[in-house]
Amino acid sequence: MQAKWTVPVLSLALLAACSSGDEGSFVDRIDASRASAPLVSLDEAELAAVVVEEVAVVDPLHRLRSHPSVVAQARRLASDRYTVRVGLQRAEGFFSMIEAALIEHGLPRELAFVPMVESVFHPDARGRRAVGLWQFGASTARAYGLKVGDGIDERRDPEKSTRAAVLYLRDLHARFGTWELALAAYNAGPSRVARALAKRPGSSFWELSEAKLLPPITRRYVPKVIGSALVADDPERFGLQLPDGLAAVAFSQAG
Repeated sequence: MQAKWTVPVLSLALLAACSSGDEGSFVDRIDASRASAPLVSLDEAELAAVVVEEVAVVDPLHRLRSHPSVVAQARRLASDRYTVRVGLQRAEGFFSMIEAALIEHGLPRELAFVPMVESVFHPDARGRRAVGLWQFGASTARAYGLKVGDGIDERRDPEKSTRAAVLYLRDLHARFGTWELALAAYNAGPSRVARALAKRPGSSFWELSEAKLLPPITRRYVPKVIGSALVADDPERFGLQLPDGLAAVAFSQAG
């Protein structure tokens, strides 16, 4: 499956560190000023203006859209209008396929926005040691059935890499018990999350973040994924006016 959009420029401010698997591979081009920003930087008035009303949905990550850290990351993403525009353009070529794979395996639809944070939906994106829409490291890619080497790199194949990512996220959830911790493990690596939990058994992602037992990039990563879905579903809420002909990506079976 070929991408419909081939804009080559990636926004360095959006790209978060990624180490899909236990390899410690990170996208090393991070906007330093944003990397040092606090998780929550909104006052109550600003927060009230953008928080999505609570709705009854099955998706276990949807309820987190009103979390202050998620809203803060959504606002931060929305300030980068170019990234939102390019990401949503590219997403049109992949979103229905990704959503179908998530629904097939019973995973939350919010996870469809992991590629927004990982690669801005660019199937040829390359980090330091990670490649593709989902930014797989080589060893994790091979563990989930992708061919890497001898002139073949299926991490760049949107459909095959999506199937692998869905299975990997499912396994991370089975291991750590919550989707927030599964996303943290997708970003930082399972061992890093396991070591944090060994220090604070039974803690949630938010508790581990508060205790600073996870890397700063990982502490932002989870709310950034959910915040990306928040922006994409209703960009006008964040003051974004998309060009004519470019509609926001919306869940086809939203709760």
